[in-house]
Amino acid sequence: MPAFAFAVSGLFGSNVEAQGGIRLRQPFAGTYRLTAYVDHRSPDYTYDGNVVVYNGEERLNCPDCGEAWTNQGTYCYDGHNATDYALPGNTPVLAAASGRVTFSGWRSTYYGNSIRIDHGNGYETWYSHLAAFSVNLNDIVATGQQIGLSGNTGQNQPYHLHFEVRHNGDVTDPFGWQGNWSDPLPSGLAVCLWGDGQCFEIVVEDESDWFYKYGTGWDWDCRGNGWTMRRVANRQTSESAYARWRPDLPHTGPYAVFAFVPAVHATTTNAEYVVHDRDGDHPVLINQLNYSDEWVYLGSYNFWDGILGYVYLDNATGEANGSGEVCFDSIKFRQFRVYIPIALKNYP
Repeated sequence: MPAFAFAVSGLFGSNVEAQGGIRLRQPFAGTYRLTAYVDHRSPDYTYDGNVVVYNGEERLNCPDCGEAWTNQGTYCYDGHNATDYALPGNTPVLAAASGRVTFSGWRSTYYGNSIRIDHGNGYETWYSHLAAFSVNLNDIVATGQQIGLSGNTGQNQPYHLHFEVRHNGDVTDPFGWQGNWSDPLPSGLAVCLWGDGQCFEIVVEDESDWFYKYGTGWDWDCRGNGWTMRRVANRQTSESAYARWRPDLPHTGPYAVFAFVPAVHATTTNAEYVVHDRDGDHPVLINQLNYSDEWVYLGSYNFWDGILGYVYLDNATGEANGSGEVCFDSIKFRQFRVYIPIALKNYP
């Protein structure tokens, strides 16, 4: 039991992951949908018809949600210089690391109310579109301290937090660079700055090149993680639609697997995810109705490196045809930092 407890501690949070002389935490408590990444090709709002995100995927794909605000999405926000999170209005915004407040006020018509914190070592973080301030200029703040409330000030966009990281004045990406080619970020190679385990995660979005869907009856919505999510009506017996998330993993060994379940449309009580690893297939039943914009832990598994492992889900739930919907959103794979075989037996 002590060995397993140590493995879980190493898995779910450690202060040694960050590589750049600073350790960031998420600028909020709890879980909220990530809706846009830094565009590594042109993080200065230059529209060049392409988006390059931290995992090396490059393309422009903007889902039309029938809304005025259409530039969100993992592969859509051309020229974006930050990470966006779908925080509802008046959600507490927290300092991502300790430091001194060097700006607190109206940044511009685009950004609205904003706060900048100087963390030393050349690092600064910006928090924009705020509704209110909880700190003043020159205040010294601690990691996780409330600095304001989220809002939609600026261009009157839907409520969200614009979280921007700069190093020596230039935009960088707290997710670093996982691509298998040279980072095109103008300031140079980005290194992962998260101190909460995210540096060892591979996230496969439903818009990713590593997500494959088959069959009929598919629909989608813009209220998923990474902006989009896929959904399909359930069937009692044989499936009519299924999908696989097939990550390109950097190392052989143990990974924890999580599925994001959105707050909308996930109404089946019997979604059967199947994790395929070096030991075979492992079915995991999840009542999606019990979750709302949450990462759900599917267990820890022993994967190959490369693309041989995957997570599978279909719409055969054993419930009456059309009585609910199965949602297909992001899947993430978090690498264990220490190989402890007992952790691999932690199947739900």
